[in-house]
Amino acid sequence: MSPSSPRVSSKEQESRYWFARHSKSIVFLIIMLAIIGIYEAFTLPISVFPTTNFPRIIIGVDNGVMPIDQMEVTITRPIENAVNSVPGLEDVRSITSRGSAEIDLFFSWRVNMITTLQLVDAAVGRIQSTLPPTAQIETHRLDFASFPIIGYSLTSDTIPQTQLWEMATYEIKPRLNRLDGVATVLIQGGQVPEFQVTPDSARMLRAHVGLQDILDAVNRTNLIDSPGLLTRNHQLYLGLVTAQVRTPEQIGDIVIKTVNDAPVRIRDIGTVAPSVAPVYTVVTANGKPAVLLSVNRQHDSNTVAVADEVHQEIENLRSSLPAGVDLRVFYDQSDIVRESIRSVRDAIIIGLLLAGFIIWLFLRDWGTAVMTGLVIPVAIFVTFIAMKILGQTFNLM
Repeated sequence: MSPSSPRVSSKEQESRYWFARHSKSIVFLIIMLAIIGIYEAFTLPISVFPTTNFPRIIIGVDNGVMPIDQMEVTITRPIENAVNSVPGLEDVRSITSRGSAEIDLFFSWRVNMITTLQLVDAAVGRIQSTLPPTAQIETHRLDFASFPIIGYSLTSDTIPQTQLWEMATYEIKPRLNRLDGVATVLIQGGQVPEFQVTPDSARMLRAHVGLQDILDAVNRTNLIDSPGLLTRNHQLYLGLVTAQVRTPEQIGDIVIKTVNDAPVRIRDIGTVAPSVAPVYTVVTANGKPAVLLSVNRQHDSNTVAVADEVHQEIENLRSSLPAGVDLRVFYDQSDIVRESIRSVRDAIIIGLLLAGFIIWLFLRDWGTAVMTGLVIPVAIFVTFIAMKILGQTFNLM
């Protein structure tokens, strides 16, 4: 009895006929999806961690050296009571220390954290007038973009720490802040320059001057103001009057008050000398006192692209730095991302070669092996399209 020939059902015949009829359209669709996937692969944000909106908002308060008990009564508790009305709030935790407080707000995972942050800012703003005027309050939501992606250290053996701090604050930081994708640049370390007025109690008593009079005179004099608009040749010019003081001598010339038609100046009741702000944290790099610049990226930016921009800008400004200043990288998150991308790329290539070789080894069919080598990359490219639609990123996770 001869073996029977394989029987093909009508449904299989119809499917084969349909694929044969639309084969060109299917191939064109696959090619288009691959091209779109390749394009999306170059536009997807790259970072170490995925984009995650943690349901947590941190409120930080800095108020000098105010005692803990006073901080808790006048600042921490009023803020806690104010934010209790924000929808979705589940837990409030606070840490109060001398001159500072941190209030952690934990929300439900279902809330929109961008809107919630605005509601928290509004709640804090409503009680701002009741808090001490010296209190500095910052609110921000916690996500992976809150952590720096690049860190630079600024050191020198010849330039004082005050000048390094000014260089980082007024020269380097503004140039980095202008770059696309950069959110904030945090400066740590160094010495903040300031002037110290040391009044003499006997002179103050003879001149009938109090400490508040000195503070008011400095605040009233050291300012930049506009007297208004000036008209000339049918054009309006904004007039500016500056009375900023930059040297101890200029501070000493500030008039506190007039007694018997004679001006009483700051130098008449005390001395003025250069000084630095109190240093609570010592920062070093390579065994030397240093100023650190930490760069944070924006929430939806590309870590590698931002790092490349920052490195290029740093190289552009190196020529303008004084001799003896050493500016170098001490942390770069983009190196981790690049290494992970290279390892994934190598794994995909090796996997394709091994899969094609194994198929050829067993089937002895080059066509099937080549098709396998084409199907896997196309599937990966289509995955990039899905990642773009779902708002995902390239990351270590």
